[in-house]
Amino acid sequence: MLLKKNYDLIIFGATGDLAQRKLFPALYQLEKKKYLVSSIRIVGVSRTDYTIKEYLDIIYNSLKKFLNENIQSSVWKSFKKRLIFITIDINQIQDFAKLIPYFKKKNSTIINYLAVSSDIFEKIFEGLSSVKLNTLNSKIVVEKPIGKSLSTFSIIEKSIKKYFFKKNIFRIDHYLGKKTILNLIRLKFFNPIFNKYLNKRYIDHVQITLSESIGIENRWNYFNNTGQIIDMVQNHMLQIISIFAMKKPKLFNRKNICNEKIKILKSLRIINQKNIHDYVSLGQYSSGNINNHIVKAYINEKTAQKNSSTETFVAIKLYIDTKKWKNIPFYIRTGKRLFKKSSKIVIFFKNQQNILFKNKYIHTTLNRMKIDLQPILDIFSKNKTKELQLNSNTTYKKNKLFGEDKQLFLKNHSLEEYERLFIEIMQDRQFLFVQQKEVIYAWKWIDPIIQAYKNCPTLLQYYNSGTWGPQSAFNLIKKDKKKWDNT
Repeated sequence: MLLKKNYDLIIFGATGDLAQRKLFPALYQLEKKKYLVSSIRIVGVSRTDYTIKEYLDIIYNSLKKFLNENIQSSVWKSFKKRLIFITIDINQIQDFAKLIPYFKKKNSTIINYLAVSSDIFEKIFEGLSSVKLNTLNSKIVVEKPIGKSLSTFSIIEKSIKKYFFKKNIFRIDHYLGKKTILNLIRLKFFNPIFNKYLNKRYIDHVQITLSESIGIENRWNYFNNTGQIIDMVQNHMLQIISIFAMKKPKLFNRKNICNEKIKILKSLRIINQKNIHDYVSLGQYSSGNINNHIVKAYINEKTAQKNSSTETFVAIKLYIDTKKWKNIPFYIRTGKRLFKKSSKIVIFFKNQQNILFKNKYIHTTLNRMKIDLQPILDIFSKNKTKELQLNSNTTYKKNKLFGEDKQLFLKNHSLEEYERLFIEIMQDRQFLFVQQKEVIYAWKWIDPIIQAYKNCPTLLQYYNSGTWGPQSAFNLIKKDKKKWDNT
């Protein structure tokens, strides 16, 4: 599918980790699938003074590393013709004049993509304005986390609206571009099983895990100023929770879905210094063994500070104080250098009284439904099942309820999240992007947790790489007579 609109793309931070790991591989795939208009130019901006050959080598090597497939020479040949590199020091506003020759006479929509820290957003806004690249049709794309608190987010929002029109602001949380999350939304609202049983009458508790076996991957300076709470919980985790827990919207459109998500975010029970020890576990990885390789501790990573107290693991017990979810605990966890990569929602159902087998045996393990979110959407049930003989023992059986065909998925090479998000931006569609109020209420819940940790530094525990986190995470759920699903 060829996108017909005439547009150009400027990527600030074009040689950074995000651009190399996600953006350029996505754009290469769009080139390969013939989504890009013939006239599009992709202008990379960085403060380092590379030659065009050096820049092309950087992009080519990043594609080799992150594409998970061989680079096709014909695709690379056409793709690299679009690539332009400009050196700009954002602290020198006169440097932005280097962009003028490329856009002075060309009538196209300009997409300004800020793949940089939010600390320098305002300088880029000012620079673009100085060369009139913030026109009525100019789009601005900002990546999470937007700010480091509600107050810093508010400052950024005020600045961005000073220079760009509201309809042209795209706030990215790439989890919203994942096909599995989109399928979860459809499954949740159009499947009668989900509609009927996802509530406090049937559910004992819910667990959500977003774990990674990798470390901070040469992003130490960025990550150490951010931490796992801001990097993962404030955005990805809260997006999944709000989508999973929200009521069915009146209409299946952006406005109504957003309103229902905000209701969930507003209903999260506050965690602060008074109760943080009962609801939060924080950890930082030490050295350990992953896939038969010894890996370094966080504080021994390249450019690390030996006394860093930044958390690389978070587990939280939270409550959603709505009628549907009142007093049903959600246990969430996310971390680096854990036992394995996993993205899943596990729903544990209450034991229902069974008249037929009453007093025959006692259930000690809850039935559960496991929703795997990566790489494809798979839904399994694990249920207590009796054999055909009435006096037989109860067994625990895994059954697949729903799943995409992985081979078909790979064969068709369905759009990855950043590919999908680029297309949505180019098509002026805001459905998959985060709205301002969502970010506000996410920060309102996160801010007291961050402040409480600053006042309680002993909350941080260390865990060996290759495990499931610190002991405090196990204690958090064990005291409620439950345990983490580590399957």
